[in-house]
This record gives sequence, C-alpha cells and structure tokens, in this order.
Amino acid sequence: MAVMLKDDLTPDKMVIGEVFIKVPGAKKSPIKHNTGYFLLLDLPDGRKYSIIAGGKFYKEKEYKKEEIDPKSLNPQQPFVDVFIEPNAGYPFPEGLTVLKGKIVDLEYKPIPEVTIKVKDMAEDAISEGNGDFFIHFKIFAEDKNITLKINKDGYEAKEMTILLKKRITTRIGIIKLIPK
Repeated sequence: MAVMLKDDLTPDKMVIGEVFIKVPGAKKSPIKHNTGYFLLLDLPDGRKYSIIAGGKFYKEKEYKKEEIDPKSLNPQQPFVDVFIEPNAGYPFPEGLTVLKGKIVDLEYKPIPEVTIKVKDMAEDAISEGNGDFFIHFKIFAEDKNITLKINKDGYEAKEMTILLKKRITTRIGIIKLIPK
C-alpha cells in the first residue's frame, strides 16, 4: 500500500516541508519513497489501519476517517491520499485570508487549548501547545471588523475587535489572558 499526504491549501495539493506517518499495528515502519509516497509493506491481513500523520508545518493527528482496509484497495493500484491540517507555523500562500496570533498568560507563558471564536461567523480555532493559533477564512468578500471571543477555563473571557483584510495574513501578535 502507498500513502500520499496532501495539503488543500497549496495549488498542487503537495505538502510543504518534512512530513511523517505512523501506522499503529503495522509490522514495519513506513518507507518514504522519492516520489513522496509512504510505502507500507507487510501489513497483517484482516484489519483496518488508521494513519497518524503530521510534520513541521502540520498538526500531528490520527486520521481515523482515513481508516484503510488493505483488502478493499485495488491490488494493481493500492494508493491512498490523506489530507493533513496545517499548524500555526504554516507558511500560508499569498492570497488567503488568515488571522494569526498567540495566547499567553501575564508571565508570557503560552496557554494551550484556548478557544478563539469569531462572533457571528462559523470560523474558530484552538490554540496549540505553544499558544499559537490561526483562523483561515475560506469565503471573505471584503475587509471588515470582526470580533474574537476568547475563552479558557481558569481565565477571564476576552473579546477583541480586529480589522481583517481580504487576501492577507493578519498578525495580531500576543494576546494576554488574566487568571480568574
């Protein structure tokens, strides 16, 4: 079986930087081929496999929805595509509307797992282990003010208004949360 990691944000769907996969239950570690495919050899029969994937610019995550049953693949073309999600360090291509920031406490220590929601919109994010977050706005017609609602148990909730520019990465820098 051959697995290709892909990225929805690049025009050619190719990933950026170093990436990896792990396959729990596989007898052998995946082999990265020079074509970009990860080759999985000697998989025990009779079970489905999930893939753990990530990389320098991608969240490490278990892709259970990508569970693979080797028996269901065409033996002549046993290829599987897995789309991976960017992390806050991702070098977003020009032309996307993105908001980036970092959540810290009063001592500038990063705060992970903070919920950042955009008022009256579906977009949201959760800060990563280093406090960084990003929100990618897929449909955005014009520059506009948005309100962020920032929440984490043990800290005072915070709201802030940001001017978000169309097709630009807006960096809002550091946001401090105050403990309750």
